[in-house]
Amino acid sequence: MLMLDDIAKLYELRDDHYAVMVVKHEHVPKETTKFLGEPQTRYAKKNWSSMMLFNNARCRALSVDYVNNASGLDLHQFKWLENDDMIGAIPDRWNHLVGYHAPREDVSLVHHTLGGPYFHEYRDCEYAEAWHRELEAMLHVEQRT
Repeated sequence: MLMLDDIAKLYELRDDHYAVMVVKHEHVPKETTKFLGEPQTRYAKKNWSSMMLFNNARCRALSVDYVNNASGLDLHQFKWLENDDMIGAIPDRWNHLVGYHAPREDVSLVHHTLGGPYFHEYRDCEYAEAWHRELEAMLHVEQRT
């Protein structure tokens, strides 16, 4: 993922009524396999959990025991919540799915869903230039001399 906006703006969207807030994608994967040849699973709420804003006070069901023993699907589908009314919506610019959503200028967070520019086969994917700029900035150090 690549943050292109001030994360404080994401925090400003919080609503304490909800246990968790997400981008409520209508995502249906086109591919049948994903990273490292693993099977791609289609399920309700696909990629909702790929970017979450938690309200810790309302997430008491997420105990260490629950998280360690629940299935991945139960976690990704928020089965730990009393009901789906506890899931708030965040604008889709905060979890832009590269390769699924059309490129746009107001994206705040880029999710390289299929693979990012750190893989040779995706080196020219959408937002690759921004990712490389951030990598270069992260690795830059001012020399003392």
